[in-house]
Amino acid sequence: MADRILILYGSYRSDRQGIRLANYLVGGFAARGAEPELIDARAIGLPMLDRMYKEYTKGEAPPALEDLAGKIRAADSFVFVTGDMIGACRRISRT
Repeated sequence: MADRILILYGSYRSDRQGIRLANYLVGGFAARGAEPELIDARAIGLPMLDRMYKEYTKGEAPPALEDLAGKIRAADSFVFVTGDMIGACRRISRT
């Protein structure tokens, strides 16, 4: 059984560049026999986080968030692709 890998990308910027890396990772993992899926927050219409999924009562979360929660529960692993900030590594990535 192939590993189910979610590749999560959350940039909403019009000139975003990280999507290229995310798509590259999808191809790379697939070539190695995994089942990767790109979760592009902008493409699926994922709302900006107002409330955490667990804060919604059952059946009240936005449909895109409900669908994502199911995919997260079923995944074997995750890869987060984060954008750069003016060409520099984000502070959280350096620590």
